[in-house]
Amino acid sequence: MLSYQSYRHLLAPQAHEELATIASRLPPNASLSMLMEAMEKSSRSVHAQIGPRLLSLGSTGFTFKLNKYIVVKKVRPGRDCNLANERTIFDILERHPPSPYIVRSFYRTEKAIFLEYATNGDLASFLREEQQRDESSQRVIEVVRRQPLDRCFRWMKQLGAAAAWLEELGLAHCDIRPGNMLLCPAGHVKLADFDRTLKIGEDMLSGTEPFARLLGDEGGLDRGTYGKAGCRTEQFAIGSVFYSLTRGYDPFEDQWWGPDHGPIRMQKLQRMELPLIGHLECDGVIWSCWHGRYNSITKLAADIAAVDGDAWRVTCEEDPLWVKARMHESKMIAQSGILEQLMTC
Repeated sequence: MLSYQSYRHLLAPQAHEELATIASRLPPNASLSMLMEAMEKSSRSVHAQIGPRLLSLGSTGFTFKLNKYIVVKKVRPGRDCNLANERTIFDILERHPPSPYIVRSFYRTEKAIFLEYATNGDLASFLREEQQRDESSQRVIEVVRRQPLDRCFRWMKQLGAAAAWLEELGLAHCDIRPGNMLLCPAGHVKLADFDRTLKIGEDMLSGTEPFARLLGDEGGLDRGTYGKAGCRTEQFAIGSVFYSLTRGYDPFEDQWWGPDHGPIRMQKLQRMELPLIGHLECDGVIWSCWHGRYNSITKLAADIAAVDGDAWRVTCEEDPLWVKARMHESKMIAQSGILEQLMTC
């Protein structure tokens, strides 16, 4: 019989606090099923006392924090197709060994997706905390503190590994930007939000400037569209993220062209009128990304990994037993009926 004591040495540190507390109330030879049942009761008790807390309002759904490990994204009215696409993508991802730099989905229903909670928020919010902005235009007028380059390089290596893994599966994220990169306690970043993710070669119908651009004359018949999802679209986004991290603000956030700022920025990107770069060691990679010089994200990820000369490899610290416990917990929460109480109008 598999007991908690027989596998506790395999648990990641994040699992010890909760599981050890619950297991201490059980007999020494308690089985895994007994532990799961105790966790289920504990989860019901916690939710009854605290309840969900709204974290963010997205275009596809509202995200609520359920506890210190789990959030749930519940679909907004009329956005069922977007959530259905994200569910499909997670179905595909779970057929393969996981990437440590992709956010984990624990459970999915027709109206909701249960996800791991990133305690430190997203990179866009993280960068914004170090900015001073003009109150009327929201133009960045000063960056109080820029991130150390070694930290930026580490995050970019992790993003490159995540995007390369998706490419191996025939997928393009199509919405890579700091707001979709989550900061985890160990200092890692994880790519999130797959409601726009497409198979490579499919038409990319929407984008978020300056992490996407409409094609110019070089696009031929596709001029004025975002083109096909794939290496070109992903590397442009990655280049803009690299710029954002190393400068402390997104491309053109330090500019203001009046009420038509958005359309003017879109036109500049389409004409390839890009911010000046060249003084940082990573700027060659950024330039190559913006100009579509990479024929695969795998090659781009290799160049990012080599940019600072430090040896680096993809590492996975995920604990399968901890993940299994979160999956079980998410399923129990879904079946409790609590989702019906969450308002998304």
